[in-house]
Amino acid sequence: MSDVVGAATSLFNYFSPTRSPYYTIVLAACAGMFWACDITNRALWLTILIPVFAVAALSLYLSIDSANTLSKQEHEEQLRFSRSTCISVAVVALAFAGRAIALNDGGENQILNFKLNVIICCIQISIFLVYNWALNRTGLPTTDHNYVQITLLTSAFLGDTSWNLAQATEKSEAGSAHHQWTAYLVGLLWVICAVFWIAQLVRLKVVQIRIDRVAAAAPAPTIPSGATP
Repeated sequence: MSDVVGAATSLFNYFSPTRSPYYTIVLAACAGMFWACDITNRALWLTILIPVFAVAALSLYLSIDSANTLSKQEHEEQLRFSRSTCISVAVVALAFAGRAIALNDGGENQILNFKLNVIICCIQISIFLVYNWALNRTGLPTTDHNYVQITLLTSAFLGDTSWNLAQATEKSEAGSAHHQWTAYLVGLLWVICAVFWIAQLVRLKVVQIRIDRVAAAAPAPTIPSGATP
């Protein structure tokens, strides 16, 4: 029992709203945009979609702009967990949303949505696998952003995009169109996150960190006795 409580406490610490305050706002916004798609009246749907999307977009901007308040050790530990969460979410979205889209024969956007889901999930998996490979034994050289929060937002946007793509092939004509456009809008926020992470790969020279570490760990070449160096 104590192990379960300890695991739950650790999980809460990683997702604590005090550490990542914009994460819960984005989750609420994503859920709100998803459920609003069932409104068949377009004007009423837009009345809900526009302000909720604005909240999600503004929260993303504030998340990227916000400073990191975690200690270096806390940030490294939570970021390692968050990167793994991003990969897990992408794998689940690839399988579950992909299955839902593939099994709905005859949907107008079935092939398009299936391809889009595969593309965005594979991109997210690739990005964070590169980060995990490069930073497997070390942390980022700087903690100028709350990278943990941005990582969690990236997963939230991907999950909502994938599930809206899946629902766009299952609903009525109005509901399908609403889910399709919601997927595009939330997907745009996910693209911003993906571009952010790719930019950090370049700016922080994340891959170079791994290459330098491997080079430093490699044994120095030996010179045979009597040979001229």
